[in-house]
Amino acid sequence: MPPFLNPLVPSKRPIEPEDAPWSARKRPSLAPGQEEHWMVTWRNPQTKKHKTWEGDAVLVRNGRKAVLYDVDGRQLSAGSIDGTLEEGVEYSVGGKEIELDRQITKSDYNTGRCFGNGSGDSVPIVFTSTISLPSTRRISNFVLPSARKPPAPSVEKRGIPLQPVDLVSNLNTPPANKIEQPSEKASGPTYWTANWRKQQSKAHKTWDGDAYVTHIDGKLTMIDENGKVMGSTTTRGQLLHQGFHTYIGGKEVELDCQVPQTQIPGFRDESEDLKPEPAPEPMKATINIKSFYGIPKPKPSGPLHDPNAEGAVVMKAPTKAHIKKFNAQDRPIVPVVLDPILARRMRDHQKEGVKFLYECVMGLRKHEGQGCILADEMGLGKTLQTIALVWTLLKQSPYSGIGPVVKKALIVCPVSLVNNWKSEFYKWLGRDRIGIATCSKDPIELHAFKNSPTHQVLVIGYERLRSMVPQIDLIICDEGHRLKSSQNKTTQMFKDFKTRRRVILSGTPIQNDLSEFHAMAEFCNPGLFGRRFNIILTNQANSHVDDYSTFRRVYETPILKSRAPDASSKEIELGEGRTNQVWGYQPPKSFVMRRDAGLLKNYLPPKHEFVVFIAPTPLQLEIFRRILNPDRMDDLIEQSTTAESLALIGVLTKISNSPILLRATAESAKEKEKSMFHKRNFTEAANLVPESARIDDMNLSAWIE
Repeated sequence: MPPFLNPLVPSKRPIEPEDAPWSARKRPSLAPGQEEHWMVTWRNPQTKKHKTWEGDAVLVRNGRKAVLYDVDGRQLSAGSIDGTLEEGVEYSVGGKEIELDRQITKSDYNTGRCFGNGSGDSVPIVFTSTISLPSTRRISNFVLPSARKPPAPSVEKRGIPLQPVDLVSNLNTPPANKIEQPSEKASGPTYWTANWRKQQSKAHKTWDGDAYVTHIDGKLTMIDENGKVMGSTTTRGQLLHQGFHTYIGGKEVELDCQVPQTQIPGFRDESEDLKPEPAPEPMKATINIKSFYGIPKPKPSGPLHDPNAEGAVVMKAPTKAHIKKFNAQDRPIVPVVLDPILARRMRDHQKEGVKFLYECVMGLRKHEGQGCILADEMGLGKTLQTIALVWTLLKQSPYSGIGPVVKKALIVCPVSLVNNWKSEFYKWLGRDRIGIATCSKDPIELHAFKNSPTHQVLVIGYERLRSMVPQIDLIICDEGHRLKSSQNKTTQMFKDFKTRRRVILSGTPIQNDLSEFHAMAEFCNPGLFGRRFNIILTNQANSHVDDYSTFRRVYETPILKSRAPDASSKEIELGEGRTNQVWGYQPPKSFVMRRDAGLLKNYLPPKHEFVVFIAPTPLQLEIFRRILNPDRMDDLIEQSTTAESLALIGVLTKISNSPILLRATAESAKEKEKSMFHKRNFTEAANLVPESARIDDMNLSAWIE
């Protein structure tokens, strides 16, 4: 280091001498009326360690007064600056920190070229080279590239185009060797790809997505990748170029590259609307729209099936009382005929059962109500009769023009029979003629059944029905003996239904006492006993039966007393009278049908039973002798209980089938202390079975060749 010089400290700025020509005290200010124009970068005062610039601007100084304008020509701040301005030096103007970038001419400022909207011949330049201008600003940290399409490569994109400046030449000399960029044609529209983002305040900004920008007649419109318009704005005469920044619809947008119109999704040029449309051709004679869809065929006013056909099953016609009650509009009466597809496959007793069910649910019987009990024994076809009834009511009505009697039917059965009912419907009617719904735990399925025109029948279990009450026109309860108590939850559940047409299917309608009959009768025809039974009591006026307590006092108790072994003659006489009144009176016979399996004798082949006697093997005979030894039999019988006697019969049966079963039974009984197999008879008999005997050895027992 030369002598007599102060050492230089790299971390500190050298102290300026007071007489330096650039000292702030002696810096000359501009004369009034003389202006300077500078391109600068600005930011608000920051306290963070790594400060960043917020944007570009233009500084105009007249004398000591300085005004800062943003890239859109709006004033940001104003203040005063003394001394000579130099590139790369930071100043403060009106609360904004700025750094001088380069000086521009007054003509660039007046024409607006510094703001990117000049109209002169000079073209704004955008540096796309990786070589940056000298600057004292700190370089920002590296940001991990995102998966979005990156913008055009550059060190830093600014809001206005920059021009190269020859710092050696005079400031008023126009720059030479300009890098030209194709400008937008003033006459035609242009289309661009762009990156957009919402306004962000973070240091390292990222783009939110890609879009397309159209420029037509000075209007910028941003369109997303699906062709939806995201916003629009005007250009105010600005020239579009790659890297151009603007705001559209409250979003920051940067143009990427120019593309042809064909790449714009769903975009239609507004100029196309201005083209004159060709004159419409004269209308030609067209076909009536009714002919296109076809004329709907009128519904037949007569019966659905021919009542005069051979083997036709015709239901009972409405009575005068029924017509007066249900045919107020005086519609024509048509015969209701059972579907021939079902009729030709049904037996005579099944056809009679369908007629009985139809008359009950239509209110054509003598009892007051629209319910019944079909109590046929198992094997007589209660399921087929029910399917025929449901199908008839879903398709026909005795009165013309009012639609079917039933629109929605409900079949309640044990959960194990739900799929069986569905299979039976498809078996007799097919899958295309009727829609069957089976309700699970999802309540949406029940809602879908209510609104579905293709499902007419709902099959559901008793347990599931407790949580829902659908609107139903016909209720059928399979295994209806579950309703034998009027106090259980299942019976109480049906009180919420307003459906009057109710059918019970049960092979055992009355299992124990008359209370079950009363509960089932009240389910089918609520209030039937109270309306119809007028009981004549001794020395009393007519008494009206209105509930189960009265039914029990008048009917059940006298009948049970008459059946007791010590019943008096008077009690027997009273019980027989009440029994005839219950079972012989017309209402129970009117809504209950009970037939036994004897009807099937005419349809079944004769039964033949053959008994074949087979001689036992010597091993079996010897085992029988040891167990049934007369000398020890008395001791076996005296010390054995009734249960052991029954077990002895089972042991003898096993020996008849195969002696090896005796050994297996004896081994399993060794753990029991008081077992008959511990006695001498069984021990000796079990030891007779060979050790090598196997369970599949057919020679141990007798068999037919």
